[in-house]
Amino acid sequence: MIVVDTNIISYFFIRGEETELAEKVFQRDHHWVAPLLWRSEFRNVLALCLRKDVISLEDAIQIMNKAELLMKGNEYSVSSFNTLRLVSLSGCSAYDCEFVALAQQLNISLVTLDKKILKNFPEITMGLDKFSQK
Repeated sequence: MIVVDTNIISYFFIRGEETELAEKVFQRDHHWVAPLLWRSEFRNVLALCLRKDVISLEDAIQIMNKAELLMKGNEYSVSSFNTLRLVSLSGCSAYDCEFVALAQQLNISLVTLDKKILKNFPEITMGLDKFSQK
């Protein structure tokens, strides 16, 4: 089981430069978990793709449904206290720190592309490229 951030989920469902690595991560560990926040962030990614005419509305709805199915039962609430404590220690956004807080709460790794998170929380995070080669 690993925590994945919204970027990893996005590349898994929407073709992009890191899609192959996201697929390799899924092959290595398909039990993905995330804070409930991932849904809103992923909807925002889909909204951007819609605005740029990368996908249609029908595609966006199908992609969201597939992502929700994958993550069903693997979504968690995180402590506001822990999230804000992590913000104060790192300067990372509260959004990003929710993923870190969940990894700490479950005592598992967070796989991410975010350089700031990787730099500030090296003990609990792993880059997409490093995890896919593991």
